[in-house]
Amino acid sequence: MERLTVISFSGGRSSAMMTKRMLESGRYENRIIVFANTGKERPETLDFVHECDVRWDLNLIWLEYDPIAKFRIVSYETASRNGEPFNRLIEKRKYLPNVVARFCTGDLKVKPIKKYIQSLGFKNWDNAMGIRYDEPLRWGKMLQNTQPEPWFNILPLYEDGIMKDDVFRFWRKQGFDLQLESHQGNCDLCFMKGRKKITQLIRENPDSAKWWTDQENRTGSTFRKEVSYAELAKRAEAPQAPSLFDFEPEFPCHCNID
Repeated sequence: MERLTVISFSGGRSSAMMTKRMLESGRYENRIIVFANTGKERPETLDFVHECDVRWDLNLIWLEYDPIAKFRIVSYETASRNGEPFNRLIEKRKYLPNVVARFCTGDLKVKPIKKYIQSLGFKNWDNAMGIRYDEPLRWGKMLQNTQPEPWFNILPLYEDGIMKDDVFRFWRKQGFDLQLESHQGNCDLCFMKGRKKITQLIRENPDSAKWWTDQENRTGSTFRKEVSYAELAKRAEAPQAPSLFDFEPEFPCHCNID
């Protein structure tokens, strides 16, 4: 029997392109396509994932974190949209993720997918991720495959030398696209973004800061040690002015949409 391939659909353009190319290649007949929803994905992301599923007949499996069962199967219609899986994780952990201890991706995405695949009886599989050739900070780590996990990472876009421009050319030929700009990202105010970008996003949608400030107030801590989301929200209300953190670097994360 052909080895199982798990296609991890992140909800971004590169990931979607990878999924379509893998289906068209005819090389991955024994496959499962999964999308793990944190509850903090932007609505445009969920709409895009659903449209890919319908247009391309993906038979996509929608998953969410569950503290007891480890995962739960949902759908586009029933997927959480107000941070509920993330809330449950924070309640269990009793503290917030941060740039150093970024457990949200592992606990909300990686582990639910792992537990779901194991629940089907699989002990080993290949894990396909939509990481491009021009993302060395991401593929350099993924290709090491040193984690004591039952899967082996495969990176089809990296292997084919796919760059960001190739992804945009692909989507210009499609009849639809992800309705987000590059700076917005899947996770609405991910703390891995630079403070300038978070402030810009709050300025575009002031209500988006509420969930993040609520979590910080509830735990008495912050997602970023140097500034709270409440402070960033106040900055977003003020006239735009140059700041030292205008040049602050961002960190690679799965919430990237390109």
